[in-house]
Formats: sequence, C-alpha cells, structure tokens
Amino acid sequence: MRLIARYPSVPEAEERAAFLRSRGIATHVSELTTLRPGLAHRDGARAAVWAVLTSQYEDAQRLLQDPDHHPDHALDEKGMHELETEGPARARRSLIRGLLLTLALLVAVLVLVLRLDL
Repeated sequence: MRLIARYPSVPEAEERAAFLRSRGIATHVSELTTLRPGLAHRDGARAAVWAVLTSQYEDAQRLLQDPDHHPDHALDEKGMHELETEGPARARRSLIRGLLLTLALLVAVLVLVLRLDL
C-alpha cells in the first residue's frame, strides 16, 4: 500500500476514496491516531487515503488532480469484488503458512539441540 493523500477529516478522506473506487482504484482509508502526534497532526491531517495496489498509485494521484484521467490499471467491478473478498483470505493463508513453517523450523532446531545434548 502507498499513501495517496492526507485529509483534515475522515468524511473528506472517505469521499475521495469513494471517488477513486468509482474509477477502479482500490483504496483504504485510515484514521490518523494521536499515538503519533508529531506525524499524524502536524499538517492538520486526521485521515489518510491509501492505494491498496502499488500499481494503481500513479493513477490515483492523477485522478485526484484530473478527474477526467483514464486509469491505466483500473479494476472492473468483478476485480474489485475479488480483491475485497479474496485478498483477506489469501493473507490469512499466507500468514498461517508462514507460522507453520516457523513452527516446523523451531521443532527441527529443538530436536537437533536435544540430540546433541544426549
């Protein structure tokens, strides 16, 4: 994900994200918290819009400057739906695979250590 822009309010960020989504750009809106006051609020920003797909970052920037821009990497409705539904499932599978691999590695190291002690 790449940061597209910061906005002074969440509703404004959501409005810009909705515009980008209507043009086939997958976006995510995050509220900037007070946990990082130096970064989050130095310019009065309270929300941020992110391009979910790095390949769509430049199209998103251009669309915000020129609403008539035709994105090169726009997703159709089916592609947007797949990204929203399949993306989290793929991320979970990747995380589980990584955790299982780490666990297997730790067990192998433990077995090796126990054998060396005997």
